[in-house]
Amino acid sequence: MGYGERLRNFVTESRRVLRVTKKPTKEEYKTIVKVSAIGIAFIGLIGFLLHMVNELASIWIVAVVVVALIVFFLFLKK
Repeated sequence: MGYGERLRNFVTESRRVLRVTKKPTKEEYKTIVKVSAIGIAFIGLIGFLLHMVNELASIWIVAVVVVALIVFFLFLKK
């Protein structure tokens, strides 16, 4: 199948799809907006939670290292 034939098939399929589609009603549009907003908020929440877990893990690692150094130096003085 050559490029010309593939392009022709694409144009034919595109026209068919555009003939079948219709403009959404106001109610359909509101539903699409609500579902999209919920999806975006959910993905944002997951990203935020992952970021917070990463930050808390970093803080805990630093805290453990600091405590280990303090204990090490306390035993070094004795």
